[in-house]
Amino acid sequence: MKLYNREYNEFQNDFEKMWEFIKNDYKDKKYFIWTLGRLGDWKFGIWNEKKYIPSFLSKNARLWFTSFHELVGFVISEEGDNAFCMFTKQGYEFLYEDIMNWVVENWKNRGTSIVTEVHEHQENYMRVLEDKGFVNNGLVAKTRKYNLQNKAMEEIILDSEFRIVDMKMNQDYKGKRLLQENAFRNDNDVTEISLLAYEYSRECPCYNPYFDLSVIDKEGVHVAGCCGFVDYENKFAEIERVCTHSEYRRRGFAEAVIRECFKRLTNNGFTYAYITGFNDGANHLYDKLGAVEQKNWYHYELPPMIGL
Repeated sequence: MKLYNREYNEFQNDFEKMWEFIKNDYKDKKYFIWTLGRLGDWKFGIWNEKKYIPSFLSKNARLWFTSFHELVGFVISEEGDNAFCMFTKQGYEFLYEDIMNWVVENWKNRGTSIVTEVHEHQENYMRVLEDKGFVNNGLVAKTRKYNLQNKAMEEIILDSEFRIVDMKMNQDYKGKRLLQENAFRNDNDVTEISLLAYEYSRECPCYNPYFDLSVIDKEGVHVAGCCGFVDYENKFAEIERVCTHSEYRRRGFAEAVIRECFKRLTNNGFTYAYITGFNDGANHLYDKLGAVEQKNWYHYELPPMIGL
């Protein structure tokens, strides 16, 4: 079979090809790798200075095609660093080795080691990694699946002086960004470039301000939030950017806003939602929400003495 690979090219509609690839991954595999929200953030989530540079995308994605120009695999680095993720179309798992060889050869100088995340059902991926000398450093995250049909009637508990709003009606984007800066960066200020980055992130095709939710107090201050990124065709959603202001934690606000997102998704015909937790606090909360399935992610690293 004749295959070729090349760098990402914005002018050849490569993002649209990758988008359709991920969307079809839902249909073809029981255990798909990513949801659309994460791919959307690779392009539209310019949360570090490297991503301000127009060439960032082409330098951080490599695509594999058949001779008929069908996309059958790709590798990307989300932040332009030493971490990468590989994808292959079902039936093309043999590409893992070819893609891995390319990564080791071309991205080996990005840090003291090369790292990736692999979910527990990617046996072929893990086999190739281990054959290349990668070491499994253990659990790094958990992705939970929620049946939204079971969520429609669940109670949302919220103190009377607080309420939940969406960004479609509220449109206080500076207030929402201030919340995120505090929760994710421990910063209580928001710069113009941060607001511009937040504005650009909302161009992601799976963003809908109706599912971009906040708990606000009686003065309108955002104290907790989340965002549901939606795949309208497959009726899946990924709930991301779950956060609580440092002064309002352990009061149930994150749980309340997620449950409201569940309810809105259900009322709009979505069937499943996914949430990924990377720390004990987040995982404890997501366990309380009653997932029907869980997928474990493992951190693999190629030690410097082997890869470099």
